[in-house]
Amino acid sequence: MSIEINMRVFEKFPVIEGESIKLNRITNEYIKELYYILSDPDVAEFDWFEPINTLEQAERFIKHYNDEFENKEEITWGIFNKIDGKLVGICCLGDFEESSRRCEIGYDIKKSEWNKGYGTEAVELLIEFALCEMNLNRVEAFITPGNDGSVRVLEKCGFIREGLVRERDFIKGELVDGIIMAILKSDYKVGGH
Repeated sequence: MSIEINMRVFEKFPVIEGESIKLNRITNEYIKELYYILSDPDVAEFDWFEPINTLEQAERFIKHYNDEFENKEEITWGIFNKIDGKLVGICCLGDFEESSRRCEIGYDIKKSEWNKGYGTEAVELLIEFALCEMNLNRVEAFITPGNDGSVRVLEKCGFIREGLVRERDFIKGELVDGIIMAILKSDYKVGGH
């Protein structure tokens, strides 16, 4: 068994096909759609960013996603509905830790698309990509307390709630706790995914 992360995934942007969604790079062509997601206060409520209010800010997010990919720091995908090609959310893997072969997962879904299974399907695709394709051993998520919808999505995908990390993140001007959840490669195999 190889004990290294497969960083070759950064050679060409990885496109991942699911049943109802396709994970692909977000280009400037989707500035307006990304703006609608990131400008919604309900989407941003438990996230680190304040709702954006200009298309220029959306463009900066896209540049940031691309820079992080080029620097092999994070992969941020657009979550696209396969039927109409619309951007319904974003998801990412980042904070790669080589020695322990772990990373963090994140995602935001457009409010009008909540409770339609897009978050769950995106997380399932990212788990498979991280554990199988990238040879990671552990995928972590930190959830702001109160974000019950996100906890449910992760539990449905096999993440285990491991505890509460006190005052872990500085979000919107204050230190907030983080619920830590994770899935291990051994959980994934045991779960028969």
